[in-house]
Amino acid sequence: MENSILIPTDFSNNSWNAILYAIKLFEDRKCSFYILHTYSKETYGLDSLSLLDPDEAFNKMSAIKSKEKLRELIAKISHLNKNENHKFHAVSESISLLSAVKNLNKKFQFDLIVLGAKGLANKNEASYGQHTLDILKNVRENPILIVPGNVNFDQPKEIVLTTNFKTNIKKSEIKYLVQLAKLSNASIQVLSMEQPNSLSFTQKRNKVQIRKQLKGVAHSFTTMRNVKIATAVNCFVAIRHSNMISYVDKKPSFWDRLNFGRISLNNLGYYADVPVLAIHSK
Repeated sequence: MENSILIPTDFSNNSWNAILYAIKLFEDRKCSFYILHTYSKETYGLDSLSLLDPDEAFNKMSAIKSKEKLRELIAKISHLNKNENHKFHAVSESISLLSAVKNLNKKFQFDLIVLGAKGLANKNEASYGQHTLDILKNVRENPILIVPGNVNFDQPKEIVLTTNFKTNIKKSEIKYLVQLAKLSNASIQVLSMEQPNSLSFTQKRNKVQIRKQLKGVAHSFTTMRNVKIATAVNCFVAIRHSNMISYVDKKPSFWDRLNFGRISLNNLGYYADVPVLAIHSK
């Protein structure tokens, strides 16, 4: 079965690292990689060729430059990657990145979207880029893998799934995490701040469901106490040298938007050298 993977690029080092990570992660799988670049007036200033002038001639020049850079990028990838299982497609769009991702996703129904943690416009060393956050918030049909620029690829051997057991994770939603674990023969460590004896009936039921859905993959459950989730995950990953973090990105309710009880990328914290997989749940 062939995987279909979308990777937006702004030609930054971060986006290049995301491409390399995805190629190595799926080294043994048939994949079609769609490398997307957009140039639109509504962008956040990804680079000089992303900013369009109303003048049509300038717009055409931006399109030419975008396609030229994509051709150079595909050539660079092809030179480094001789894997016959991999096919690469360049896509240049003159709309906002979010709109382009939505449109392409509707057309190709990607298995995974891979994002560099931040682009050229992001100057904050300890935060994810605005494009990454916008896509994460508005594109909910796929799992999204966020790859920081400092990641040196290691085939994942341990993936941390952090949860408070308040979300009913369906098999269809967690299946890509299971596939990634099987792909690299990784174990899954389910990390929670919730004490087993304090779980509600719903939380206990959801925990049982997660256990069932992880059948066939080495996994265990760990609880950490009296610490914020970002601190807990950071310490856990650092001590165990975990290779990936995953969490369930539940569609926010009114109370979730006030930050009650929902795990989000923001309260997980920023990870400069560990990729994060967001599993979407309705």
